[in-house]
Amino acid sequence: QAVAVETARVQTEELRTQIAAAEERCAQLEEESKKQMESLENMQKQLEELPGELMGGVTKISLAGGQLAAAQTALTSAQTQLDAAVKTLEEQLASALDAADLHGVITLETLSSLIAAQNLDMPAGYVYDENGNGIIVTVGDAIADGEDLENLVLLDLGIEGLDPIRVCDVADVVRADNAGEIYASLNGNNGLILMFSKQSNYATAKVSDNINAAFEELSAQYPGLTFTALMDQGDYIYLLRDSILSSLLWGALFSVIILFLFLRDWRPTVITLCSIPISLLFALTLMYFTGVSINIMSLSGLSISVGMLVDNSVVVIENTYRLRALGESTVKSAVSGARQVGGAIAASTLTTICVFVPIAFVEGLTRDLFTDMVLTLSYALIASLIVALTLVPALAGKLLAHARPQSETAFTRFMPKYKKSVLWAVNHKAVTLLTAVALLIASGAAVIAKGFTFLPDMEMEQMMVTLTMPEGSSFADTTAAADEAAARMLTVPGVETVGGAIGDSAGSSLSMMTTEGDVSFYVLLESGYKASRVAKEINEKCADMEAAVNADANSLMSSMTQMLTSSGITVRVYSNDLDDLRETADAVADVLRGVDGTENVAAGEEEPTAELHFTVDKKKAAKEQLTVAQVYMQVAKALTGSADLIELSDGGDTYAVSVQTAGKDKITPEYVRSLTFDVTAKDGTVHSVALRDIATVEETESLSSIRRLNQRRYIDVTADIAEGCNVTLVTNAAEEALASFSPSDGTTIGFTGERESIVEALRQLVLMLAVGILLVYLVMVAQFQDLKSPFIVMFTIPLAFTGGFLALLIAGLEINLLSMLGMIMLVGIIVNNGIVLVDYINQLRIGGMDRREAIADAAVTRLRPILMTSITTILGLIVMALGQSEATSLIQPLAVTCIGGLLYATLMTLYIVPVMYDALSKKALYHVDEADLELSEK
Repeated sequence: QAVAVETARVQTEELRTQIAAAEERCAQLEEESKKQMESLENMQKQLEELPGELMGGVTKISLAGGQLAAAQTALTSAQTQLDAAVKTLEEQLASALDAADLHGVITLETLSSLIAAQNLDMPAGYVYDENGNGIIVTVGDAIADGEDLENLVLLDLGIEGLDPIRVCDVADVVRADNAGEIYASLNGNNGLILMFSKQSNYATAKVSDNINAAFEELSAQYPGLTFTALMDQGDYIYLLRDSILSSLLWGALFSVIILFLFLRDWRPTVITLCSIPISLLFALTLMYFTGVSINIMSLSGLSISVGMLVDNSVVVIENTYRLRALGESTVKSAVSGARQVGGAIAASTLTTICVFVPIAFVEGLTRDLFTDMVLTLSYALIASLIVALTLVPALAGKLLAHARPQSETAFTRFMPKYKKSVLWAVNHKAVTLLTAVALLIASGAAVIAKGFTFLPDMEMEQMMVTLTMPEGSSFADTTAAADEAAARMLTVPGVETVGGAIGDSAGSSLSMMTTEGDVSFYVLLESGYKASRVAKEINEKCADMEAAVNADANSLMSSMTQMLTSSGITVRVYSNDLDDLRETADAVADVLRGVDGTENVAAGEEEPTAELHFTVDKKKAAKEQLTVAQVYMQVAKALTGSADLIELSDGGDTYAVSVQTAGKDKITPEYVRSLTFDVTAKDGTVHSVALRDIATVEETESLSSIRRLNQRRYIDVTADIAEGCNVTLVTNAAEEALASFSPSDGTTIGFTGERESIVEALRQLVLMLAVGILLVYLVMVAQFQDLKSPFIVMFTIPLAFTGGFLALLIAGLEINLLSMLGMIMLVGIIVNNGIVLVDYINQLRIGGMDRREAIADAAVTRLRPILMTSITTILGLIVMALGQSEATSLIQPLAVTCIGGLLYATLMTLYIVPVMYDALSKKALYHVDEADLELSEK
């Protein structure tokens, strides 16, 4: 580069001499032209002043006219010479500039670096005034606009008479329209895709509302301008909110109906109903003060808790109502009713909350997903306990003053039959227990055989469609195919809107599912249409296209899962040898293709990239005084394309500034093969060398990307799971298929896909379940003051698992994170029935009743509150279990698991707990007579 600078200096000196001579000649011509113009103006003025009536002036006029004509001729000649001199000057300037070859000094790389370096405005540090106040020091000045960029000084050669070199001296600054490189359409019309991201301290729904309001203003201001929200998280949040609130209200209504059917009196029903809104308000208050926001999971926690909110109140009011109907006074029945069951419902509430405490000890995704839900649910349960022990007795003391005596109903007529069945079960323990164990083993094995999933599929009224073009397709071919696919999709019944974009044009949300050059479509459906059916019709409509069109009803849910964890099967191949790495990856991919349930197997995260590999002949290059590195630098210089350097605003518009070599817009393989570059020989002469004369070229394929983990190269071999197949079962089959695969030395393989994420999440939940069971047992030990009674109650937990497994089998669902959370919830819920039953058996035995008689009487007495609390909880979840909306379909596995577990375990608890109590609690309890009880009450 020093040689180039010196050459530029010499050539610039010659340029300066030529410029000086041309400027001197131009100055002379301008001076002569100026004098001629002044003379001409004087003569014209004199001519106009002559009187027209002076006939003797004709000769003078003619003479003046002749002089004027001569002057005009001289002026024209001078102007012609001046124009010629200026043209000569411009030609000499251009010739000298070309001769100076500034490209030898300012290369493409140098120009890019100088522009970026001159566009600097950065803080350099702080200085402090006499008061110690810090003052930030900034250096630089950003380029303001296009004119500022053109006049940007790049460098000064320090040559006298030569101005500093500016951008406009070495490059043309133009505004280029790149619309032809972007494809975005909406229902077949050209459009733009705008992506908005909210600030962290603003609510998503509020930001969505503000954006939509701005769209409405713009549409009204500019006729013909329309906006369509292809993805609006605000709408989705409102949909989920409304769906969950609807489930909450229906659950509350069902609970009230059940209470009235059992109690057959509006007074206790109204008292119990009051506990729902007050408990919810209390829970919302705690959410506010603990920073739990209103989101999908917290609302789900509230909805799940609806049926459980009345459980404590039901137990208290049922016991109070029973005592009042037996003739107790209003006040005494209210106080005694709450006192008799106060310890039991407190323990029941604590056991339910305890199963959620271990979430503080787990980590990762499980904790992030469920923390808000379990906190909200716990707050609601705490509120329900406080309401049941305070508000319910207070209201009962007022409203139950005129309670009617209980009349015989079908339920009361059923109680003697139930008592006989309990005594039969107690006398036939083996049959009862073996039946329960057999159902547990059979149902558990059947569910596990179905496999595991991460999150349930959600049936949504929107989907993603991807279009993949054949290899080598042009941009024009891709856009034409995209337009055709969009037109076909719009003919499918139920399709309302089709928005499509290619690659980066789609923005982050759309392009995350496609690779560069693919087209991603966001399809919105009309209300009432299911994505699964519409996706099938879209695939059929586009089956005969040259491009591959794939509509996936679960693509949006899959993308959500991908953001949380890996999707499908991923086999990671490790090796530091690139050849072994690629060969092993290809072999693993072949094995995966033979596994049932796999599709779209790819040996690497991206398709191989076509490569032109030049092998330099070192001997031939040496003859030309070249090394391999110098050849590389020449090729790289020729191939340097454009790159965005800075951004500047001009006229209210923002432009990305890029630099590229003129005439190099289309760099083709043929252009590279025919490259030549100048080489300076030893004698100082310069000659051209063709790349093909010193190097051979080979067309190959190379890996698009090589990644490292712990300093080892790896490739991920991926496979999607076919529709209707379970990821864990297919992964297990793939693991068996690869068990006999023997990689070369130094190469290892391992699974890192969705199954591993599922297993890790389930491991965390199992840990949470184990700690929860331990805490539940400890709470019951504190309640019963012995170890045996809690142990008896713990036998209800396997019953809940059996019911949950059976419900999943009947509903056709698999075990996932939500169903596992349902199992954990069952641990805390189902023991409540056992606590109430065992606690009352102990009370009767302490009162002096025989063990068998106490078991039978307690079972009959607590039958109604047990059924009422279980049924209200079940009906509170029934809307979610049906999964009729997008929100409820997400929580559906949890609701189904809880309903099945509660239904089965409640029925079995009424028999298993008496059986286990009779088998394990044979020792007589301390007897307290009636006098002692009356004395204690006083």
